Amino acid sequence: MELISESKINEIRNSADIVTIISSYIDLKAQGKNFFGICPFHDDHTPSMSVSRERQLYKCFVCNKGGNVFKFVQDYENVSFPEAVKKVADKIGIPLDYSPTPTVSSKFKEDYEIMEYASKIFQNNLNSKDGLKAKEYLKERSITEDIIKEFQIGVSLSERKYLYNALRKKNYDLNKLDDLGLINKNGLEGYDRFTDRIMIPLTNLEGKVVGFTGRIYNGEDKAKYINTKETNIYKKGNILFNYYNAKNYIREEKMAILVEGNMDAIRMYSSGIKNVLALMGTTMTKEQVEILKKLRVPIILMLDNDNAGEMATLSIGDELVKNNVPTKVVRLEGAKDPDEYIVKMGITKFQDTIKHSLNYLDYKMTYLKNNHNLNNTEELVIYVKQVLEMLKDEDNLTKEITLQKLANDYGLDLDILRKEVTFEAEKEKKVMLVKPKRDKYEVCANNILYYLMSDKKYMKIFNKRLGYLKTKEERYLVEEIEYYIKCHDNINLADFISYAENDDKIREMVNNISGLIMENELSEEVFLEYIKAVNNILSKDNIAKIKEKIQSSNDINEQLDSINKQILMAKKRIEAKKEV
Repeated sequence: MELISESKINEIRNSADIVTIISSYIDLKAQGKNFFGICPFHDDHTPSMSVSRERQLYKCFVCNKGGNVFKFVQDYENVSFPEAVKKVADKIGIPLDYSPTPTVSSKFKEDYEIMEYASKIFQNNLNSKDGLKAKEYLKERSITEDIIKEFQIGVSLSERKYLYNALRKKNYDLNKLDDLGLINKNGLEGYDRFTDRIMIPLTNLEGKVVGFTGRIYNGEDKAKYINTKETNIYKKGNILFNYYNAKNYIREEKMAILVEGNMDAIRMYSSGIKNVLALMGTTMTKEQVEILKKLRVPIILMLDNDNAGEMATLSIGDELVKNNVPTKVVRLEGAKDPDEYIVKMGITKFQDTIKHSLNYLDYKMTYLKNNHNLNNTEELVIYVKQVLEMLKDEDNLTKEITLQKLANDYGLDLDILRKEVTFEAEKEKKVMLVKPKRDKYEVCANNILYYLMSDKKYMKIFNKRLGYLKTKEERYLVEEIEYYIKCHDNINLADFISYAENDDKIREMVNNISGLIMENELSEEVFLEYIKAVNNILSKDNIAKIKEKIQSSNDINEQLDSINKQILMAKKRIEAKKEV
């Protein structure tokens, strides 16, 4: 956060209207003095997000997400806090000289350095006389110089120790090179893992090179692809190929296309379809689901045109739908994958397939139909039950249209179908509505902290009437609030949320409390009630500790002395707070 000063952050926040900014992402409608919209942070079907122009804050009353304008942009676009500040500044026309740089863990700094250096060597190879054949291959596949540069494509040479010698000259440790999957260790020596292959760097979500895919290009009879083994910095299931390049295009297009292979992604990208990501396989991890979920756009599954691709479409589609990610499907015909389809059919026809992508529900219903004999009663029952199961996660309109279609197509009673879906949905809803209970102290303490962050006058009342909270985290936050007031001679929650980004200790706590944003006006009378409640709870806790101490003591005089001291202290405390 040192790159953007606090004063600049506050200037941008105070110049930005939260209603205008959030309206650029979701539809908002005025209702009373606030604005309401569908919350993008959970599966929302009725407007549950409230945006206050007066307080410059937002809150969802279902998932409790809340905060200031930067927090909304940060969570919606899945970017860092400084990037969110920059995006808001750009939207309102305030110049801000800030360029995000990829973060590098100091623990693995050398690992990233080695991978970046190896990538540069491969790129240099491609531009040397030894790389002419590889360059010609890429040219034949319509991969231009611009695309080669953008994807940092290179080539590994046929010489078995070319990379090894280059890296050892830099004094990099042999064991580390082996661990990173660049070198195969052989005693005190080593040799290159990748030889005579087109080298495509694999980058993490921040754009740092973490591994490579090596592809044959000279027609030799060997494995088509070799990928970097899993390392400290490369976990295949934690990345999606082309994410760093594609993320801004995905937001512009408001959708992402997911393919199997990185060559499919490169072909599409070079053809102008830049909102594309690749799995590099047919399986999807929960980490990859989270990455896609945070993009908050529909995902179009465009996996290979074979049985494995079809099975993957179903398993990945189910997982995305389960996680409330809008999902569509394109199944290509006449080619095995997007790369081949574009070459054979042309980009115009390919773009047309994207426009006519199927909703995942329709795709799966068609698949299920084709795999059941619907003239057989037992198989029809299985099919209908499978469709009803799928409908549980759909909106009411989709449910109604699908149920009517089922009833008409197979002569079924519409009311029975409705009851089946409603029963299951209600059952699931009851489970989801069970929320962990918070005790009275936690509720009151959080509300006290909310008031303290909202107006400096409440700090004076707090210090006079209470002055203490139970946990060290709460006390630390109170100290930070006091420090902020001392520095700024004022406080409001919208600015303090930005301030909290500098401190790992309080950031999460402040974000959780900001979810308490209330529709009612701040009230001194209500604040005093919270103070009174916490005072009573702390007094009871104190009495309980006295009893415990007395019971653990064997000396009667010590017991009596302790009782008198503690009772005197308790009386003093009660008297001091009696005004409350």
